[in-house]
Amino acid sequence: MEIVIDELKETRARLHLKETTPSQVNAIRRTLLSDVPKLAIEDVEFHLGPIRDETTGRDFDSSTSLFDEAIALRLGLLPIRTDLKQFRFREECSCKGEGCPNCQVMYSIDKKGPCTVYSRDVVPLGDPSLAIKDPDIPVVRLGARQALLAYATAILGTSRTHAKWQVAQAAGYTYQPKVTVTRGKDCSEACLKKVPKVCPTDVFEFSGGKLNVVRPDDCILCRACEDACPHGTIRVESDPTQFLFHFDTDGSLTARESLRFALGDLKRRFEELRDAVLAIP
Repeated sequence: MEIVIDELKETRARLHLKETTPSQVNAIRRTLLSDVPKLAIEDVEFHLGPIRDETTGRDFDSSTSLFDEAIALRLGLLPIRTDLKQFRFREECSCKGEGCPNCQVMYSIDKKGPCTVYSRDVVPLGDPSLAIKDPDIPVVRLGARQALLAYATAILGTSRTHAKWQVAQAAGYTYQPKVTVTRGKDCSEACLKKVPKVCPTDVFEFSGGKLNVVRPDDCILCRACEDACPHGTIRVESDPTQFLFHFDTDGSLTARESLRFALGDLKRRFEELRDAVLAIP
């Protein structure tokens, strides 16, 4: 397999995969979606009873417009920047799951209404680089005399357990399109002019009396162009050995980190499978 990077941003990647098969490409897609680990909040401990503001001496109710379970779910979906070299799975850690800086991160929330609690209010206890990736995600609205005091624990996991540990989003692929234009004698100029108008992704451009294919990789194989010019002038095909692959991340890992881990994990599993097969007597 040959991988050509067409676009690589912090949270987005677009790749051109050559000399491969649909099963291999789908294995990369499934690994990105299911097996790339990240940090996510798993446990939340809410304070019960009145909460006193030490500055004013006023008491606040430890209640919000949402159930505690709903707030905990929202906290779990917040993207946390993750260093996979620093953290381990709780069950694989030397602390044997009791909790330590190598397998968990603690956060605190202390807000008093009326206000909106945002992801920036979920403060890490210790390393500030472990703050929530996007600071402006709303969590819950607090009314007058309402307060939220809680402690949360984030651990490493994968989306095979829960979707809150899913790093990659909208991972998908299409066959590499091949679009050719061969004007026949029955094809008029008026017919050619219709093609750029019906194409939903602006693959074509008509200029100088000719129809040109200017963005072939943007073709979605809808074949609206073939229907608009039904004289065999335009032919849309797909290459079963080449694919256009794309995915986004939630920001907990960069697109590069996610792809490198997925490819490395696939390699490890295939090597384990090969060794297991060779060990069969």
